[in-house]
Amino acid sequence: MIKKLMSKFLPAVMVITMSVPFAVASESAVAEEGSSVSYNVGFASEYWYRGVHQSDASVSFGADYENGGFYAGTWWADVGNGGDGSGKDGLEHDYYAGYGWSMGSADLYVGATGYYYTDNFDSDYEEMNFGIAMGPISIDYADGQYDGSANQDYDYTSIALDLGVVGLPMTFTAGYWGGSSSLQGNVYTLDYSTTVAGVDVGLQIGKNDDDITAGTGGTSTTNTTFGVFSLGYSF
Repeated sequence: MIKKLMSKFLPAVMVITMSVPFAVASESAVAEEGSSVSYNVGFASEYWYRGVHQSDASVSFGADYENGGFYAGTWWADVGNGGDGSGKDGLEHDYYAGYGWSMGSADLYVGATGYYYTDNFDSDYEEMNFGIAMGPISIDYADGQYDGSANQDYDYTSIALDLGVVGLPMTFTAGYWGGSSSLQGNVYTLDYSTTVAGVDVGLQIGKNDDDITAGTGGTSTTNTTFGVFSLGYSF
């Protein structure tokens, strides 16, 4: 149930390419009855997260543990300055844990995520995560704190619609930042994913607002349309 739940909540470019938790679990990696461990590697032509540019071409790897409704894992990716001349490069290393369950026709989860960086690429983000999915619609909410020059509270809400209900093999997602003046803006994405010879392939087209957090590319990555090609493999 967790694999199904997380794949609903997270954009395809993260679920498939950036290999966020539980995209695929390996039958050969069962640690004990009722639990499993899986590993993943991924590549993305660009790394965008919640409409904010993190890096040009990026590789990633991660590991996940699942036991019943409980999940925990870590995910690492290289991040860079995207050519803006700031000289900021490093690694992002994320850690997350939570619990998912079903209630009637709804799938729900609650968890926590921490985003950390090497080489002063960025300050830390720590957040609580909540989500519910019913049929083709899922809603995900994050309430967090950014440990920048001054601690800043923020929230992020995304609403995803599986367009399979109208015969299209894609997912449309609208995301909304709420918080300080430096953590704001909206993003809209359209995601397609498939599997070819055991490799997960993803395509994403996105559009963000002119007031969204600039990320690594400065103003050139705001009020822009972006496209991402991704590959991922889990074992």
